[in-house]
Amino acid sequence: MLSKNRYDRVLDLAVELVAMSPAEIDYGWIAELLQQVLECPTATFSEVGREGVTGLGWPRTRLPTATMTDATRRNMERHPLIRHYVRTADRRPLAITDLMSLGRWRSSATGSDIHVVTGFYDHLAVPLLSPPGTMRAFALGREEGTFTKQEREFVERLHPLLIAMDHKARLSRSPAARSRLTPREEQVLELIAEGLTRQVAARRLKISIRTLDKHLEVIYRKLGVNSHIQAVLWLNACRAGKDPESPAHPRIHGE
Repeated sequence: MLSKNRYDRVLDLAVELVAMSPAEIDYGWIAELLQQVLECPTATFSEVGREGVTGLGWPRTRLPTATMTDATRRNMERHPLIRHYVRTADRRPLAITDLMSLGRWRSSATGSDIHVVTGFYDHLAVPLLSPPGTMRAFALGREEGTFTKQEREFVERLHPLLIAMDHKARLSRSPAARSRLTPREEQVLELIAEGLTRQVAARRLKISIRTLDKHLEVIYRKLGVNSHIQAVLWLNACRAGKDPESPAHPRIHGE
């Protein structure tokens, strides 16, 4: 049975996921919250593309980030959970014990290598949606025993919220987001991106500052951001031809 404190933290996390705007979504921070709620020694958000590992993010952990990253990269291709998600369309939260016995995993080269570095055997993956041949997932590690039935039920309940959160973030970075801007809104964003102040941009467009601010409010809402800095960063990313379908790299703590 989960303690009331842990139960409350699960509810708080659910509320946070529902309330987050796309600009606030931080995959490393969410991994850290999952780590705290389930009381795991470590958690990560990983992306594995057709060309291999495309992103790793670690929240605060008792283990050095470099050590964790090396162990993860070394075992990526042979880890049962990663192989399962890359080779199938299954996107359910799964633990190692769903794919093999804990005894077999303990005796495997991959399980032993990871255990030497991290001190734990049981892993629980919480995948997000991704195309065939790829994987994007939160992963949690447990030192003693396995994840309980109740813990896994909570993860399964949170899973649709994580999927919705991720969809919101990816949609806001899609080229279609910019296509929703009107020609005037694009003008406003371009001038702000040039470094003009609101006053100068308003004079250039021959509109009042109040009208310009209204345009900015609509732009922020359409792009899912909270400030002109975030809007400009979004615009610069599009100009640089960065893949809008890839989520922002998770913030890495403790480096």
